[in-house]
Amino acid sequence: MIGLQTIRDGDRVAVWSKNGTVRVVDGPRRLWLFRRMVQPLNRYSAEANEYLAIRYRDGRAEHMRGPAEVWHDPVRHESVTVMPALPIDAHEALVIYDRDSDGAVDRHVLRGPAQYMPEPNEWLHEFTWHGSDPKHPRRKVPYALRFKKLRVIPDQTYFDIADVRTADDALIVVQVMIFFELVDIERMLDQTHDPIADFINAATSDVIDFAASRTFERFKRETEQLSEIATYPNLVERAGRIGYRINNVVYRGYEAGAELQAMHDHAIEARTSLQLEAETEAQAQQLADLKLARETDRDRMRRELERQQTEHKQAMRQLEHEEQLRQQRAEAEQQATGQRMIHEVELEHIEARHRQRTTFLRGLAEMQVDLTRYLVAQYQHPDRLIRIDGTGEQVHVHDDGDRR
Repeated sequence: MIGLQTIRDGDRVAVWSKNGTVRVVDGPRRLWLFRRMVQPLNRYSAEANEYLAIRYRDGRAEHMRGPAEVWHDPVRHESVTVMPALPIDAHEALVIYDRDSDGAVDRHVLRGPAQYMPEPNEWLHEFTWHGSDPKHPRRKVPYALRFKKLRVIPDQTYFDIADVRTADDALIVVQVMIFFELVDIERMLDQTHDPIADFINAATSDVIDFAASRTFERFKRETEQLSEIATYPNLVERAGRIGYRINNVVYRGYEAGAELQAMHDHAIEARTSLQLEAETEAQAQQLADLKLARETDRDRMRRELERQQTEHKQAMRQLEHEEQLRQQRAEAEQQATGQRMIHEVELEHIEARHRQRTTFLRGLAEMQVDLTRYLVAQYQHPDRLIRIDGTGEQVHVHDDGDRR
């Protein structure tokens, strides 16, 4: 290649000679080319939430946390890749393995909140647990759940326990939901590779033991016990052994076989019909009782009204009688007052006459008049004459009666 070539400011190129040597040139620059080839070089930059994964031709690797930039070197670099850093929330954790220069592998746990940039000698643990079957979400299948970030907050899972047989040989499917919490990550990593599978197996064992000792009817009556943690000793023991804690277990129902379910549905219909009849009869009885109670209340109110009317009439008659007595007493008091006034007037008249008589007699006495003779002369015909005869020691009193 012959000619001039301009390298712009901010660009970088590799200039190859005919014998295979290379020279790196940064712009701004103007090059005279003679039997040389120019190769533009790429610039790779990583932001704060990214890093640069650099692979060297000698097999080494290097990770550079952003913000950073690297120009691709065709002599030294095999590749340069911009990779996103892995964010870790506060309720998440990563299990990281790293290998030292001697080949020994170590394991440690990184809890959030954090932003993880792996080193070239590190890799993450990938969990493969039981998960929901995409075709049948209510069924758990192996290796359906794959992830690298481990949740360390309370979580839950639900599944169906099939082929549960009661004491009377009824085959049912029991549906449960388990609420659990991871408390020891190291123990979980050492003791199990699939905690969900352990939960399913332990809960299945407990439910089968629960149903095997009960008939189908008793099982239906005591299903509330399936929502108690005490019913799941194997589940609680196994969860504690692998670093988990069981917070609660919820019984979600059951399903029976087609024939048993048909019989059960028929029994439910019969019970429902009887219950509806009983409720109808109960409502009729309640209505009759209500009517009787209302009639009783009305009779009581009627009697109470009659009693109040009778009491009112008696009270009115009592008031009339008391008013008559009051009027009679008033009239009697008025008459007595009038008679007393008349008697007082008469007494005053008599007293006045007596005072006048006394004054008259006193005046006669002052005039030296013999009052005895005056009085005898005034009253010559007495109303009664009494004669006293006395001979010896005996005295006889004779009453000649009225002489008028």
